[in-house]
Amino acid sequence: MSKFISRFRLFALIIAASLLGGCSAVRLAYNQAPDLSYWWLDGYFDFNEQQTPKVRDELAKLFAWHRANELPKTAALLSEAAQLMPGELNGTQTCMLFNQVRGLVDNVSGQALPALSELAPTITPEQIDHLKRKFAKNNEEFTRDYIRGSNKDRLEKSLKRSIERSESLYGKLGEAQIAVIQRLVNETMFDAAFSLKERQRRQQELIDRLSALAASKASAATAQQSIREYVARVWVSPDPAYRAYTEKLTQQNCQSFASVHNSTTPAQRAKAVQVIKGYEQDLRSLVATK
Repeated sequence: MSKFISRFRLFALIIAASLLGGCSAVRLAYNQAPDLSYWWLDGYFDFNEQQTPKVRDELAKLFAWHRANELPKTAALLSEAAQLMPGELNGTQTCMLFNQVRGLVDNVSGQALPALSELAPTITPEQIDHLKRKFAKNNEEFTRDYIRGSNKDRLEKSLKRSIERSESLYGKLGEAQIAVIQRLVNETMFDAAFSLKERQRRQQELIDRLSALAASKASAATAQQSIREYVARVWVSPDPAYRAYTEKLTQQNCQSFASVHNSTTPAQRAKAVQVIKGYEQDLRSLVATK
């Protein structure tokens, strides 16, 4: 479910310039989002003939609601972000934007909850096994990318990813900016093994909840309460050590973004404004074309 919910983080998809090749990609991806989301979810659950029409219908409704209600809010937030780009930033400002993004994600989660509650009790044991295999594959990929190998190799990969993401927003970086990113990569408190442990906890909890809902043929109200509790535990882990870790890591990431931004030149910041405004214009175009 944590991965399920993350696929509805449309703002994160749109604002993360590293994931998109250009503004037109936003329009293309968004217009295809119901189909793409269905196929992504099907990779986890292997929907049967009874579930498929319902899932497709609910996804179409969800994205129609999102286009009408949430895209204008997302465009407004992009506009706010663009206004901040020419000046210096601090961690408080970047965390404020992050919290606004989380609010948009919460809106989508709440809107999707009734449909999820109807689907959950219909999940079969075979689909649970399919989900387990998918989780195991994802965890293997995470381990390969973030845990295996020497510390030197992991740092080099992280530096490369960070530079690529920053350049997708600011354009070509110079030695000064790369030096800042190198320092931040070396100093990050991100703990891949700890994160994997929490990831596996969430996965197992989802499997347990879906299995229980299906076995008991739970009512929609019971399923909705169970899923609501699960989503809350995704946002706020029941593990106090992990909660403390994520709070500190979030603060560090907010400050890191500000530090990289503050190392950029006026021309690079102008490029960032151009990129963000391009996404904003695309979203407003999507709203207008409905």
